[in-house]
Amino acid sequence: MSVSENILENAGRILGPVFGKGRRQGWQKLAARPAHLPANPCQDSAGGQRASPVPMRGDFNMAHSAQPPEVSEFHNCWARRILVILGAAALCACSAMKLGYQQGDRLAYWWIDNYVDVTSAQEPLTREAIARFFAWHRKAQLPEIASLLQEAKADVRQPVTPAMVAHFQDASQQLARRSFEQAMPDMADFLLTLTPDQIARMEKKFAEGNAKYRKKFLNADPAEREEARFDKVMEYARLVYGGFSPEQEKAIRAKVGPVVQNAEARYAERVARQQEWIKMVRFVQATQPPKSQVIDLLRRFREYWQNPPARHAASHEAGNNAGIALTVAIANLTTPQQKAHAQDRFQKWIDDTHALMREKAHPPVQSAAAN
Repeated sequence: MSVSENILENAGRILGPVFGKGRRQGWQKLAARPAHLPANPCQDSAGGQRASPVPMRGDFNMAHSAQPPEVSEFHNCWARRILVILGAAALCACSAMKLGYQQGDRLAYWWIDNYVDVTSAQEPLTREAIARFFAWHRKAQLPEIASLLQEAKADVRQPVTPAMVAHFQDASQQLARRSFEQAMPDMADFLLTLTPDQIARMEKKFAEGNAKYRKKFLNADPAEREEARFDKVMEYARLVYGGFSPEQEKAIRAKVGPVVQNAEARYAERVARQQEWIKMVRFVQATQPPKSQVIDLLRRFREYWQNPPARHAASHEAGNNAGIALTVAIANLTTPQQKAHAQDRFQKWIDDTHALMREKAHPPVQSAAAN
């Protein structure tokens, strides 16, 4: 897939777990983190510069980057946040992709602890769960990621079609789906330990994230709203293809409109998904059902997230189609030099993925209390 945006996002979704950033750890408190670990784990990746992790969908594809970014949800902190690790490392600057994956347990912990303030009783089992996930991912999904990246590298110099973009989107969604499935038993154990205060904190974090989202992407001024989306699209496009000429940027800006027009509907869909998550978590906390039932609830939530209800389906499809169209447009206006830049970028990701496949999985990170 040629993928200007799509590959990049598919890179984050697919690659997510591979490299540094991302939306999945030891759950040590930030206050008790090791001295060498910055308050923001991305700080190391940015060469000492403070850089906030950039939320990316676990089913990341460039078409989705063109849409309003996913509003952070707690379930992302595990299945989908882990699937984000590449994107953050890449956007945090320097070539920190491999380093990001190697520190994925800390990054994953940082996100989850930020959402629920993990207790000392929850910490050990959570760290073990994170280590299990990364050991599985290294063995089961890195080879698939490497194959998809190789395919992207081969396709990037060709004319791009919507079908090509959809292929990578579907492949990355399947990776995210299997990652979520793998994490569900440990997620169920963790949800059964949550307290009302932790759930309230989670809900507060959602509200804070929604407020920031509205301020940036749902500005009352249509021009400001379009500018914010354009900036995000170009951030991903430049990462893959390098710089763009003023003429190219003008052409891309003209294609952003349909994506922006769907912003309100996409936001409503995401808020509804958050509400469904909170409702499920409260039910689990209040009733303490058997683990098997919690896993079933998580599976149903996953279906809700990937196949939204009919009331949201039309806007979901419209947003996805607009994102794919924008991805195709960007890819097909790039020059041979930009396509060569993209091939080089993919090769570096491929090399990092192969290097990670050769490494041994790390044992769980010890908590500060155990040191």
